[in-house]
Amino acid sequence: MTTQRLVLAGIAANTAVGSLFAWSLIAEDAARGVDIPPRGAAWVFAASIVVMAISVVATGRALVRTGPRTLLIGAAVAAGGGLVLAGTSQHPVGLFLGVAGLFGGANGVGYSVATTLASRVPARRRGTATGLVVAAYAGSPVLLGVVGPGLVADHGWRTCTLALSAVAGGLLLLAAALAPVESATERPGSTGVAEHASPRTLAWLWLAFAGGTAPALMLFAHAVALATLRGLDAGAAGLTVSALAAGNLTGRIGAGWVSDVVGRVPSLVAAVTAQAPALCAVTWGGGAGLVLGCAVLGFCYGAVSALMPAATADLVGVHAFPRSYARVFSGWGVAGLVGPVLGAGLVGLAAVTPAALMLAGLPLLAAALALWMLPRRQRPARSGGAQAAGEVGGGEDHV
Repeated sequence: MTTQRLVLAGIAANTAVGSLFAWSLIAEDAARGVDIPPRGAAWVFAASIVVMAISVVATGRALVRTGPRTLLIGAAVAAGGGLVLAGTSQHPVGLFLGVAGLFGGANGVGYSVATTLASRVPARRRGTATGLVVAAYAGSPVLLGVVGPGLVADHGWRTCTLALSAVAGGLLLLAAALAPVESATERPGSTGVAEHASPRTLAWLWLAFAGGTAPALMLFAHAVALATLRGLDAGAAGLTVSALAAGNLTGRIGAGWVSDVVGRVPSLVAAVTAQAPALCAVTWGGGAGLVLGCAVLGFCYGAVSALMPAATADLVGVHAFPRSYARVFSGWGVAGLVGPVLGAGLVGLAAVTPAALMLAGLPLLAAALALWMLPRRQRPARSGGAQAAGEVGGGEDHV
């Protein structure tokens, strides 16, 4: 299968499931529609993240036995059905089950399959491919953020949710049509016996992912509150959110390409290191410093998100990737759940002692240690001699 088809399948899948992060566009209307308080809508989103993280782990195991196409078809049914249930239900249970349960589960499947497809691109182009695929996940809510408010105002949240069910389901079916049928570990002509990832390597990757994304995840949850604390108006507060989103998207696209030139681990080191001065700008800068710091932190977050799948594939091999990355990804899940809670406390402390915000940088020290401990070379294939992991067929654009 050509590299282009693998990448296009990953982009289609992540564009579909990434729309979950545009939940805030309809959250309040949906809460009123099923007669729950606005806080209940936040719980729907939080539950969907938990389900997504669990689904990623389960999909990593399933990919060893099941082909990407079958899993993507299942994700299309779950995503489409979940959004239809959410858009038609008059009861809170329907909203929770549809969005958090079915669509959250489809998110984990779609994201896991998409990153696995990108990992099968030859190593010399793997960073670029992974960057494009994970950028699609971030780009989807950015696009919906532009067109969504007007559509929701004109047609209502239920109609828009039903329309999204058709779009998301259709994109996942397109991804399924482009994806290979066979599983990643049982392809004819593959490099042979699947690699076994070192538990120590996976532990360092996990720590690097958790620590390298924690500061930005804290800020994603509390950027507006921090801007308000600084006395900024609503427009300026909105700029901090836009800066985070724009940085996230550009970081995902740019970092992967750079890593193909300078190497995955050095690129990760740069993304982690650059967050320290950005946190200084967020902590002590004025309005412009806050926006600039958010942009840099968003860029670094996007870079780490794009580079971790590629780095995992480099270090453990293509065959071991699905299960290995599922474990590594749980580091992001922990940071995404714990980070915003700790961030709320830090923002509260910052009202009295601004320097307290620098405590958000402590996870970066753990990430830096983990990156220092990682091996600097990718794992060689178990057969084929000179071929690097993932470069099946002598490095041609087929895998």
